[in-house]
Amino acid sequence: MNNYSDEMNEIQKDVLREIANIGAGHAASALAAMLGKPIVQTVPSVKLVPLSEMPHILGGAEKVVVAGALQISGDFSGYLLMFLDFDQAEKIISLVKGKPRRKTGNISLHRISAMDKSVLSETVNIMGGSYLTAIAEFTNLKMIQSIPYLCLDMVGAVISIAVTETGKTGDFAVMFESELYNEKERIIGSLFLIPDEGSCCTILKVLGIT
Repeated sequence: MNNYSDEMNEIQKDVLREIANIGAGHAASALAAMLGKPIVQTVPSVKLVPLSEMPHILGGAEKVVVAGALQISGDFSGYLLMFLDFDQAEKIISLVKGKPRRKTGNISLHRISAMDKSVLSETVNIMGGSYLTAIAEFTNLKMIQSIPYLCLDMVGAVISIAVTETGKTGDFAVMFESELYNEKERIIGSLFLIPDEGSCCTILKVLGIT
């Protein structure tokens, strides 16, 4: 696996950072509109990571998380995955509903209400869609996203399903991480764009790596 992040010069890294800044800005604005409250964003981080390192970055292949997935089609194909631990998922539900956060330390998609599932799905839709829009603006590619799919599963299983559904993938994912907060809560979102092989080449070409 090529470590593309190490190969990138500062100009190429600036392109990725600009995409991340635009995506995070779109996300903060959309979430603020949904909540009717101001949302502040920190400067997001973005990098290309080997697919093989994703489980380690997320706390291990067997860690159970709440994951949202958007399938991407059009000129660009692949999946965008958003991972939330239980605490972050509860924070989002509390923030949107304006109610105190539950202190269960655990969450089950079979036990939470349809409204809570809708809140998490819409958050995935907003966050993921914001970054996809930013990428589309830079690449001039048409990107069509599916409705969000929400699941509770192990990190390794979620990644495996996305890779299998994508078909022949490249050897890296684009990782976006940003922190959004208001006066009550801080939410850290980890998003990974897993392109198919052809779309991997497109990203590298835009960055001037190939």
